[in-house]
Amino acid sequence: MYLSRLHLANWRSYADATFEFRKPTERKSVVLIGAMNGHGKTSFLVSLYLGLFGRYGLRYCEGFRSVADGDLPYRKAITKFRRTTAPPDEPTRVELTFTPTLNDSDEEEVKVTRRWYFSSSNQPKPGDAFEEVEIHIGDKILRRTDLESTQDRIEKHLFPAHVTPAFFFDGDQAQAAIESMGEVGLKKAVEVMFGTKIVAELSEQMRQYLNRAHSNAGGRRRTTEKQAELNEKLKLRDELNARIGKLEGENESLEKQKEELDRERAHLTEDLARRGGAFAQDTGVIQADHVRAEREKAEAEKAVSDVVKVLGVALAVSRMAIPVKNRLRAEELLEAWEGLKHGTLAKKEAVLTVAMPEPPESDPLLGNLSQEVRSKVKERFAKALERIYEPPDPHAATEYLLGHVKGEMRNRLVQQLNQVQAQGSNRIRALAKRLKEAREAFEDTKARLERVQNMPQETQQLKDRLSKFNEQIGNALTGIGARENEIRKLKADLHDLNVEIGGIQDFLARLEPEQKRVAVAERINLVLGELNDRLKPMTSTRLEEFVTKNFLKIADKRFKNGRIRLPAGGVPEIQFDNGYPSALLESLSGFEKRSFGIAFSLALAEITRRRIPLVIDTPLGNADSEYRPRTLKALTDFDLDQIIILTHDREVTADLLDGIDGQVCQKFLVEFNAAEKMSVVKPDVFFGG
Repeated sequence: MYLSRLHLANWRSYADATFEFRKPTERKSVVLIGAMNGHGKTSFLVSLYLGLFGRYGLRYCEGFRSVADGDLPYRKAITKFRRTTAPPDEPTRVELTFTPTLNDSDEEEVKVTRRWYFSSSNQPKPGDAFEEVEIHIGDKILRRTDLESTQDRIEKHLFPAHVTPAFFFDGDQAQAAIESMGEVGLKKAVEVMFGTKIVAELSEQMRQYLNRAHSNAGGRRRTTEKQAELNEKLKLRDELNARIGKLEGENESLEKQKEELDRERAHLTEDLARRGGAFAQDTGVIQADHVRAEREKAEAEKAVSDVVKVLGVALAVSRMAIPVKNRLRAEELLEAWEGLKHGTLAKKEAVLTVAMPEPPESDPLLGNLSQEVRSKVKERFAKALERIYEPPDPHAATEYLLGHVKGEMRNRLVQQLNQVQAQGSNRIRALAKRLKEAREAFEDTKARLERVQNMPQETQQLKDRLSKFNEQIGNALTGIGARENEIRKLKADLHDLNVEIGGIQDFLARLEPEQKRVAVAERINLVLGELNDRLKPMTSTRLEEFVTKNFLKIADKRFKNGRIRLPAGGVPEIQFDNGYPSALLESLSGFEKRSFGIAFSLALAEITRRRIPLVIDTPLGNADSEYRPRTLKALTDFDLDQIIILTHDREVTADLLDGIDGQVCQKFLVEFNAAEKMSVVKPDVFFGG
């Protein structure tokens, strides 16, 4: 069956919108519905749950699971999804039509119309007036009775409500599933999908009834001899069940221990094979490499020794280069200071002549002074000129220690010191690098030679360890076998004991009507227990196989040798065949968790073998450029008649669309009209189109 039509009226942002879906073909089964966030993707998804199953579907809607039971939370949820501007006299309506395909051509078309009515104040109408459901099967309208019987008819002609989470889900929900999966989440999913929950509930109810019945029988009257025998055998049965449970727990631990030993043994076998290959390598080649590396090391050591001898004086000078250059700079400053001072004093008389020209009558400024005063002024000027360069530069030397090198000779000496220092250090560094590399090469060839020479001994050690692993695995298998034999024997004893208990209860049943009911209950409880024992390993193993298959289609290549395990009493994990340690799924990255969630849902969908449309909202989420095409391929290749992908503009981009275009049957674009305040459905349009 495929979803051929969905009509939404007064449903969130949809005022009156219809999705008309074309009939998919075997090659083209994908429908793309594009919408920006807040424009109607989630409303589309929730309409499938509530339109089909009403309050029975609410418990599977994200955000409502904790309050799904009860009429009041359901009415509040529908009020939340009612269009806020809806006229009070118009109901909120969801209409879904499912049409057969080639795979189910013998079935009839099914249309479910669900309406919710509200008062003039836009509040849910009281009682049965609130909700109405119509079911069309082919051209017939089924007679409407109460909602519960309507629910049964929908599940009979379509599919049960509890399987919808495997077909209608969003990517974030799939990722969140692993966050809170654990033992409880897995157990719930498996129990729902495989029906073991019903078996377990019936078994528990039967056990409680039997306990009450036995308690009442013992309290009302004196226990007869037959009743005492029955009580003793019931006690013995409880002990046998406890013993069997303990042995099964021990066996599970031994199985895990054996699996770990198997992985370590496989890793050790690979190591042994690699070492065997290394041993087969030509020892002469390694020996030649070793001799060559040793010779290179000796030559590098000699080169370093020679350069130290040749550059001994230069290196000695270079060590004093900085203080020598500093001294030369200080003497250069002293020389410059002295030159400036002597130059100024040499021009003293010329400066004084300009300052106080002779004769006095040619000096309009100071010519009226007496000769004595003019002489004193000139003397003062002369002393002032002498103090221009006092004191000298603080960085200048006070005396010449290297006075034989001045001017240009001093500059050449500084350049030579720099050159000696640079050449010496560069050469030493180059030779030191050569020596380091030669020594590393020598140590490497030495280690390789020793490894080859010691290979027979190491190989024998590995063989000894392998023998030890084989012995431990053999012991584990022996322990498992012994416990399985004991479990089989105990279960046989339990079966015989149950037969005896049944015989006693049949005897007592002939005496007491209550005992007759107890005898029937005991037989039912026995059958339920045996059924549950058979279902548990079947469901767990089968589910692991399907989840692993779908996960590996999406996950990164580093998981290619992995297998998903859903252990009892623990969270999901992935085990590897190549000796790598197991990894908990909850410790992986965000999209790896999402990949597991999607794979888990696909596995449950696959196991049900129902041709239900697969509807997934934002499957790619935070996936990278490599995960995106793999995820899309896994979804579009999934064997269903119709796959509807709800996406925004950043998910299924143009390049990704090109990769799946051959499988796309139809496209839609949902846009929110701000002026009309409603979402508009545009068929055969997509982002960028």
